[in-house]
Amino acid sequence: MAKVFVFCIGGTGLRVMKSVVMMAAAGMRTSGYDIVPVIIDPHVDLEENTILTTTIGDYIKVYKNATTDRAQQLSAPSGFFNTKIIRLEDLDNQQNSVSTSMAEKKTFGQYLNVGKLANNDVNKFLIQTLYSQENLNNSLSVGFKGNPNVGTVVLNEMISGADWYDAFRRHCEKGDRIFIISSIFGGTGASGYPLLEKKIRDDQAHPQVQSAVMGAATVLPYYSLDDPTTSGSDIDSSNFYTKTKAALSYYEKSVKSDFLYYVGEQSLRANYKNNEKEQKDTAHLVELVAASALFDFLGRPAPDTPQAMTRAIRENADALDMSSLGEGYKPMVKDIANMMIFNLLLDILPTERRFPLKKTRGLNKDFYQDQPFGALKTFVNQYHNWYVELSENNRGFSPLNKILKGEKLSNIVKGITLKAKDESYYLLKMIEAGNKKDKTEHDNTLRYLLDFAYEGITEYTKTI
Repeated sequence: MAKVFVFCIGGTGLRVMKSVVMMAAAGMRTSGYDIVPVIIDPHVDLEENTILTTTIGDYIKVYKNATTDRAQQLSAPSGFFNTKIIRLEDLDNQQNSVSTSMAEKKTFGQYLNVGKLANNDVNKFLIQTLYSQENLNNSLSVGFKGNPNVGTVVLNEMISGADWYDAFRRHCEKGDRIFIISSIFGGTGASGYPLLEKKIRDDQAHPQVQSAVMGAATVLPYYSLDDPTTSGSDIDSSNFYTKTKAALSYYEKSVKSDFLYYVGEQSLRANYKNNEKEQKDTAHLVELVAASALFDFLGRPAPDTPQAMTRAIRENADALDMSSLGEGYKPMVKDIANMMIFNLLLDILPTERRFPLKKTRGLNKDFYQDQPFGALKTFVNQYHNWYVELSENNRGFSPLNKILKGEKLSNIVKGITLKAKDESYYLLKMIEAGNKKDKTEHDNTLRYLLDFAYEGITEYTKTI
C-alpha cells in the first residue's frame, strides 16, 4: 500500500493533523494511501502535542480492532475508519518519537554557545546584531515564539542526522507521497517548511525521496492573541501579517512543492490567550480546511509545473452552514453528519432490548462492556468534542443543528430534511445490512458495528 508521510510542523501543524485524523475517522477517502504522521515540534511539553499523540493512538487502536479477526487480517472498513494510520516508529520499530528527538532543554544563547565567546570576539558582535537579548534568553523547549530567524538555525541542525528523518528516508518508497503542514506566521512552521522541503528535494542519495510528489498546506494568520503587554508573552499577533508577507516573498522564489495550498482568514476573528507554554486553542475552521487539502492532494495526479491552490467560502458569515460554505464542502458536511449520527447511535444501542443483531452478530451486553467498544466510544466522544469546538469558534463551522432528546433527527443538517425522523430508521437499516452480510466472512463484532452503522446512516445522508 502506498503511503503519504505527513509532516506536522509546530502548533498549527499539530492542530491541522488532529482534523486530518477526525476526517479519516468519519470516512473521508485518501485515494488508497496510508497516512504516516511525523510530528516536528521542539515544544515537547505542549498539551496539544500530547493530545494529538493520544488521538492518533486511539484511532490506531480502533482500526486494529476492526481489521483483526482471530488469526486473519481483514481489509479496511468500508466507511468509518477506512484509512490506515501508521506511526513512524512502528514502521521502523523505534521507541523514540519524533518530538522527543527534537527536544532542547536550553536557551537559544546556550545552543549557540554564546557564553564561550570572548567579549571582543567578532562572532559575538555578529550574534548580537542578528538576535535580540530576548531571542538569546528564550528557552527552546517552548518553541521559537514566533521567531523564524531562530527556528531556521535550530531546526536545520535538528533535522540533519535525526533518527526520525533517517527512518523516513528508509521507508519512503517509489509511489509514496509527502505532505507538509505548517503555519507561515509563527516561528517553527515558517522556518521548518522550507528547510524540510529543501532537504527532501536535495536528497540525491535517496531518489525515491527526492522525486516524491510533494504537497504542502501553508496556514496564513487566522487568529489573534491577547495583548503581550498585559499577558507578559513574547509573541505579538499584530506582527503576524508582516511576518507572513516577508515569508511569502521568500516562498515565492524558493519553495518547490508540486502543490502548495494557502489557507487563512481575511480578518483575525478568533482570539486566544497569549500563553506560549500552554497554547490551549480550540479547533478552528481554517485547520479543518487545511486538513482537507491533504485529501484533495492525494486525489490529484502529479502536475507538470508547481500549482498554488486555495479554497473559498460562499458567504462571509460568522457561523457557516452548508449554504454559506458553498458546494465544495458538501462531502465534508456529509462525513461529519455521519459521524455525529453514529455518536448518537452508540449511546442508544447498548440500551436496545430487542435489537436482532444482539443475537445474530454479537452486539450484546458483553460486547458493549469489552475493550473494542470502549476504545471506539472514547474516540467518538473526542470527535464530538472536536466538532463542538469548531462550531463554537469564531468563525464557526456549524452545518449541523444540535439535536436534543425528543427532537427529530431529520433536521440534523441545517437547510436539509433527511427522511430518517429518528434513530429507529437507522437501526432498521443496520438490521437490513446485517441480514445481507455473509456470516462466514469473519467474526469481528466491532467490524460488523462499523460496517452496518455506516451503511444504515449513509442510506439517508447520501441526499446531502
